[in-house]
Amino acid sequence: MTDTVAAGKILIFIVAYEARRHLRRVLDRIPAATVADPQVHILIIDDGSSDQGVLEARAWADEHNAPRLTILRNPVNQGYGGNQKLGYRIALEAGFDFVVLLHGDGQYAPELLPQFIATWRRTRADVVLGSRMTSLKEARAGGMPWHKMIGNRLLTRFQNGLTGRQLSEYHTGYRGYATAFLRRVPFERNTNDFHFDTEILLQAFHVRATLEEFGIPTHYGDEICRVNGAKYAWDVVRATVRFKLHQKGMLCDLKYRRLEPTRYEEKTFMAYSSHALAMEIVRQYQPQNLLDIGCGPGFIAKRCGELGIVVTGIDAFAPLPGNVQHFRQMNLETDPPPADAFDFDMVLLLDVIEHLAEPEQFLLALRNRAQLRQPEVHMPLMVISTPNIAFAAIRLNLLLGRFTYAERGILDITHKRLFTRKSLLALLNDCGYVVEEVRAAAVPFQAVMSGGLGKLLGWIAGMLARLWPAMFAFQFVVTCRPRPGVRQLVRLSEKYRLKDDAIADVLLRQPEVS
Repeated sequence: MTDTVAAGKILIFIVAYEARRHLRRVLDRIPAATVADPQVHILIIDDGSSDQGVLEARAWADEHNAPRLTILRNPVNQGYGGNQKLGYRIALEAGFDFVVLLHGDGQYAPELLPQFIATWRRTRADVVLGSRMTSLKEARAGGMPWHKMIGNRLLTRFQNGLTGRQLSEYHTGYRGYATAFLRRVPFERNTNDFHFDTEILLQAFHVRATLEEFGIPTHYGDEICRVNGAKYAWDVVRATVRFKLHQKGMLCDLKYRRLEPTRYEEKTFMAYSSHALAMEIVRQYQPQNLLDIGCGPGFIAKRCGELGIVVTGIDAFAPLPGNVQHFRQMNLETDPPPADAFDFDMVLLLDVIEHLAEPEQFLLALRNRAQLRQPEVHMPLMVISTPNIAFAAIRLNLLLGRFTYAERGILDITHKRLFTRKSLLALLNDCGYVVEEVRAAAVPFQAVMSGGLGKLLGWIAGMLARLWPAMFAFQFVVTCRPRPGVRQLVRLSEKYRLKDDAIADVLLRQPEVS
């Protein structure tokens, strides 16, 4: 790799709106070495201004013989966020490696562009922020009004509290993004308004992007502030709360959906959760060998293994190392169920059937493919869990005219089939499973909030779920046993007289195997 390629191709992206009085001075203050760097390009996008800022910029470029300066003007105003989307899209499609955002009104010092570029070249960070709030004294000396400084600090503290970060400022307009990061996030789904900067930072947090922050001087001059402070603060609060709710699986925001593989949390330790109830059943029946269909990361399998149970897991993706003793990779949606499923003492089917387009077909195939050798053999105990679509919160939202998918939970956007208690029992009965017990799993509040409050709310939710499961159960955990499948009974039928060759072929055919 050459030094030039290693340095990366840089775009300085200047957003401008009614900035004619400032734009020439901004360009003058960009260090000459930066303008002359063959790896650095400058892009100015004027957002449909009524002034002649673009002509001023073009005159400056001609006077300075700047070969790598492009000037565009939007025919229709796109808004602060909308204008950024255009610049980042150009940066991606033109093959740049890093883009620095600079305002055309002179509020941020162009002299610091080399520091942004050097920071990125040294660290290869996904996001580089220039913070005005590392020193409140310097912020005031730079002319930042008291109300803006206090508002900035309060909003930043609130956002740090929700996101778990420790940024000194979320609201700086001086920042740089690696285009490798921009390719990972759907920034074009973000707002066109001023809180675009907040939303793209939240996307960075969601994908665990690397971030560098350094202090910059504050300058407030005669530029016109076009931000409605109260509306901006509300938009920022609302965006940050939505981000937090999305991360907790309480709603689904398209700005963050499916940016990373779903990270499942262990729930076996959460009282009243479906996984905790499943482990109670495992301890009660003490199986010697267990089949965990849809084992995921293998949290349940690991706990069962610690009890001395031999566990075989099945899933489309490999579990975490060391969690499952025996593993088979299988797509439950497209591959046939295992033929030896009923050779196990217990079969777990936890949080699986809601992800299947045709759970009926899967449950029937599970019975019909099993290699049952004797009709009187004791059938394995099956433990099945699935969400309760008639949960009280879902009913209330529907009453209010709201239906919002989430990243996790009952309305997980990957769920294809959902059940009430009644429809779940009808499904199992129709598919040939004899239900022995139905348990109500409560809302896993401990997954949302830690400490004593989470435990208290979990206890209340557990009590309500037991008192009125159809209304307050978050999930149902069913124990049942399968009846022999139709094909099994045909093969095992007592054959007194066979006269039809086609029928005989069916009756004497060897069982299918996986």
